[in-house]
Amino acid sequence: MKRVQSEIMLTESSPLRGQSRVVVALANSILLLAISCGIAIGCGTRTDTSGPTGAPQASSERDGQVTTPFELLTELNESQQQQKEIALAAKDELFKRLSNRLMGVLQNDGAAKAIEVCRVDASAFSEQVGHEFGVEIGRTSFKLRSGANPSPDWANKFVEDRIDEPRFVTLPQDAFGAFLPIMLQKKCEICHGPEEQIASDVRDALKLHYPNDKATGFSEGDLRGWFWIEVPRDAKLPSHTSEQPKAEARIPQSGSPTIRV
Repeated sequence: MKRVQSEIMLTESSPLRGQSRVVVALANSILLLAISCGIAIGCGTRTDTSGPTGAPQASSERDGQVTTPFELLTELNESQQQQKEIALAAKDELFKRLSNRLMGVLQNDGAAKAIEVCRVDASAFSEQVGHEFGVEIGRTSFKLRSGANPSPDWANKFVEDRIDEPRFVTLPQDAFGAFLPIMLQKKCEICHGPEEQIASDVRDALKLHYPNDKATGFSEGDLRGWFWIEVPRDAKLPSHTSEQPKAEARIPQSGSPTIRV
């Protein structure tokens, strides 16, 4: 940057020489301030949270970053209803595969070995179901056993609020998001119950595979976590599934019961 030069020509003996230095220094300071402000304004970012039609959308903020914009749904149009059915069918399929695998290992090898199902098989089942249904699907919780199961960013606020009813949202590009509660069953207390009630071999296996485990201390009927599903606009039900999923999750409405998932 070129230094601002005074256009006032003064001799060494001029009585105004001292004043001119003040004027020049002040001019330099004003110029630097103006340039700095210009850079700051030019580098600013603007976050647009309006949807394609300009309708305001909700968004959550985590670690100072605005996450995926979404809009909470209270009514579904025909396309969203179809996406919801796909989401519920995918959840049912993942739950069925995980449950069947877990029960088989529990009966044949015991609870300590069943931990391997959640550690190894669960992610594989999620990938399989996601591929078959054309969706993204997973599980998460406010008390994670594995750091590999974070919530999608649009659901962070739902996790923080520990919602115990289904939530459905619209996502960018007409995608559909479903967030479905998991209520702890009695058999799950074997690995997720109060720590002092968990068998010693199970505790040892948990410490070995999950040194940062936080997923204990639950009782039957407690909110354990959630299934989350993201359904693209063009997703279709696989041919091996029925048109209607077995479990129905209703949008919460004042005065009407919600069937838990």
